[in-house]
Order: sequence, then C-alpha cells, then structure tokens
Amino acid sequence: MSSPPKSLLARLFAFLTSFGLATFTLSMLLLITFLGTLEQAEYGLVASQARYFESFFIDRIDIGSCWRALAFDGYWDIGNVTLPLYIVPGGYTLLAILFVNLFCGGIVRIRKSPKTIGVIISHFAILFMIAAGAVSYHFAKEGSLELAEGKTSDEFRSFHERVIEIEKVQTDEKAKHSVLVIGAEKYRDLNTGKGRTFTHASLPFDVMVTNWKQHAQPKRDADGSRSDAVDGYFIQEISMLDEAGAALPDEQLASACIVIAKDKNGGAEQKGILWEFAAAPCTFTVGNDKYLVSLTHRSYKLPFAIRLDHTEQEKHPGTERARRFTSMVTKITGSREEKRVVTMNEPIRSEGYAVFQQTFDDGVRSGSGVKRSGFQIVENPSDHWPLISCIIVAEGLLLHFLMMLARFIKVNPWKFALGLIAAFNAAFALAMWKLL
Repeated sequence: MSSPPKSLLARLFAFLTSFGLATFTLSMLLLITFLGTLEQAEYGLVASQARYFESFFIDRIDIGSCWRALAFDGYWDIGNVTLPLYIVPGGYTLLAILFVNLFCGGIVRIRKSPKTIGVIISHFAILFMIAAGAVSYHFAKEGSLELAEGKTSDEFRSFHERVIEIEKVQTDEKAKHSVLVIGAEKYRDLNTGKGRTFTHASLPFDVMVTNWKQHAQPKRDADGSRSDAVDGYFIQEISMLDEAGAALPDEQLASACIVIAKDKNGGAEQKGILWEFAAAPCTFTVGNDKYLVSLTHRSYKLPFAIRLDHTEQEKHPGTERARRFTSMVTKITGSREEKRVVTMNEPIRSEGYAVFQQTFDDGVRSGSGVKRSGFQIVENPSDHWPLISCIIVAEGLLLHFLMMLARFIKVNPWKFALGLIAAFNAAFALAMWKLL
C-alpha cells in the first residue's frame, strides 16, 4: 500500500532540512571564500568583501585576476577575462540559507532525546554565531580617531562610509550646531550624466548631486572647453590601482562629485566641486547666511571623550622596526576622569565601545615634532557573541561525547557527563582568573 503524497509545504520543509542543501551551501561558501581571497590581491579587501561576502548575489567573477593571483600568468597570460553572473548567491544569501537549514533540520526536525541534546546545543550555538555576523554587518560601527599628545576628542570617523555634510555657519557661538547628512548610498550611482536632487525644510536651497567618481581629483580646464567644468576645474577620474597594479586601500581613495545649490525662491544657482581630500569645504551663500558643504567620512559621537596624555613605542633591539605601541590616555565622562592604557592587542572596552591602538607617529617622520596616536574605534553589539557561541559549541559537543562514553562504560550518562563538564568549567574559570 503506497503512502499518500506529501503536501507542497511538507516537500518544501523536507528540502530546507535536507543534507543536500547543507552540502551545496557549504560548498558554495568555500568557493566564494576562495575566489574572494584571490581577487583581494587586485581589488582590495573592502571591494572583495562587498562583492562576495556582503552581497545577495555575485554580479561577476574576474577570472583574469584570480589567474594572476595563482601566478598562472607566468605560464600563460590570459589577460583580463571576466565572467558575468547574476544568479550565483553571495555570502549574505548563502548564510541566510544555512541559517534556515540548520534551524529547520538541527533544531525543529531533529529527534529530541537525551542522546541528541548535545547536538541540539551545538546547532543552536552555530545559529547564534551566524546571527552575530548579521548583527555586526547591520549595526556595527568602525572608524579611526587620531590624537596628538595633550589633545582631546569625543568623535571618530568611519573608515569606509562617505557622506555629504551640509552645515550652516553660526555667527552666535552659543547657537546649536546641526549638520544635515546625505549618505553615500543615495548618490554613488550618479556618474556622468546622472543627477539627483535632495531637499530639506531647514535649507533655503535644494541640493543636486551629479558626476560622482569613486577615485578622482580636480583638474584645471586649461582651454575652457569642458562643459562639466566648475570655476575652471573639472573632475578627472584616476586609476584605483597603485604602481604595482594592486588595488589601493579604500582609505586612500578620494571620491569627488559636483553639487548644485538651487535657491528655493528662484535665485541664481551655485555650483561647486566636492573632493574628499579638499583642504576646505565648499561654501554657498544665500542671503546673509553661509552654508558649508563637504564630502567626508561619516563621523560618530562617543559617549565619552579621550585625551592622549603620552604615547611611546618600543623597537626591536638593533633595528628601527616597531615592536610595540603604547598610549596613556584619560577617559573623560562628564566630570569624571579615568586613567587607562591602550597598547597593541590590548584594547580598552567601555560602554559598548572598544578602543584599539592602531598607528603611531613619533613626530620625526612627519616633520611635525609632535607625537600622535591613531586609535581604531569599534562599536559592535555582537562583539562577544562569537566567543559565546564557540563556548556553547564546545559544551554541546563535550556533553554529547561524554554521554556516549558513559553509555559505553555503562554508568549514569547525566551524572557522568554533567559532573565532568562542571569540573572542566571550574578548571577553565580558575585558569582564566589566574591569567587575568
């Protein structure tokens, strides 16, 4: 007697929980990790992450770049070969599929019994780790703060997120400063011939952004023949590769665009070129008010201020190579001051932020004569989630193996397994307490 046919929902659930889907997803994750690592040699870390690991779908694979990264061009130079793709899932999509597969198969479908409790705990921990990656991607903030000795700041700038900032010049020193921000996602598609207008009730003009270039610099229009010139200058796009042919780090790219201020009352239009490395912002005047418009990295406010009191470096004996950077800082929260030390691989953590020692300037190479420290600031709500998930995975697998061992030697599984786990955890906690 044949069994009744499965419903569509049952077949879908079976597909989502299948080992075949898990195998395909893990194989694809391995493949894109391999390709993304190869392309990183020419495109840089940020671009490779965006294409392979942070995307829903991969738009193309640069076969030539991967070929050169494997040093196969020494045998046969295939040149620049690109394979366009539009249906291959990216890292974001693959991890989402893996999350659903693990949840449905490893939590919902799996048989619930004392024999599988350790496996269920381990599956839950892996789900927790994938969730940590999603939280980090959507909500983490990461940037840099550079301070000279004796200076204080409570702001840091994003490494990669560019914005257009519009600020009214205040003549009253007591007046509250406010900045309007246009995120890069709203204008980075506006290359030559494209424009988009932005408006805000507090501004007496509308802002049109056009002719955006990811890496460029202003050039003088020598013969005055260019239609896209502004005040005798135009935006010239330049290569994003260094002299060796490798991709420039994202931090070294200088984006640029043209902005047009359109008076809401029908006044004359004002144009300006925004360049990321410009010495000063573009100024628009409407009536008696002046507005500063700049293209810069997004800035974030810290819940506390940091003052750099003293910074020093240790060098490897007999060399000029740095061995260790250390900064003595004061963390200022309101009227409270707290002395802290930041050094390589030993950050300070406070109020959800981590402050890492990143760079050091002894004032000699730069010629300033002033010592400076660069700090990497990270705000990540899921900062400790991967560590927690690894501990849970270890505990789950340990519980599973110990219970299997207990059945083999014919002792009470729960007492044997939980007793040993409690002893291991106590020993681990004692060791960590001694180290810290």
